[in-house]
Amino acid sequence: MTIADRIRNRRLELGLSVDDLAKRLNKNRATVYRYESNYIKSYTPDVMEALAKALETTPAYFYGYEPSDRTREINLQMFNSLEPDPQIRIVSGMMENMSDEQKEQIVAIVRAVVATQKK
Repeated sequence: MTIADRIRNRRLELGLSVDDLAKRLNKNRATVYRYESNYIKSYTPDVMEALAKALETTPAYFYGYEPSDRTREINLQMFNSLEPDPQIRIVSGMMENMSDEQKEQIVAIVRAVVATQKK
């Protein structure tokens, strides 16, 4: 699978149109089509970072270096064995599939709750 394939597949997984992705990248649709058509053979780190952010993933994903489901499972088991609070484990598990924006919203909510407790 090429980088172009991964870009297109991830865009489709998120239910984004080419125009949606172009807007997130602050580029035009022709640029997105070039990314997805394998026209571009070498991407700068800045482009990869922007694509990763826009597609809610990591630059490593585009190169095929994402951890396998088994690795994720092992990491979750390790975390669960180290974290004694079951509520934290539940929240952590729920956040695993959230976008960065959703995670930031959760952190903001928790900070607001903590701030009210300090008063």
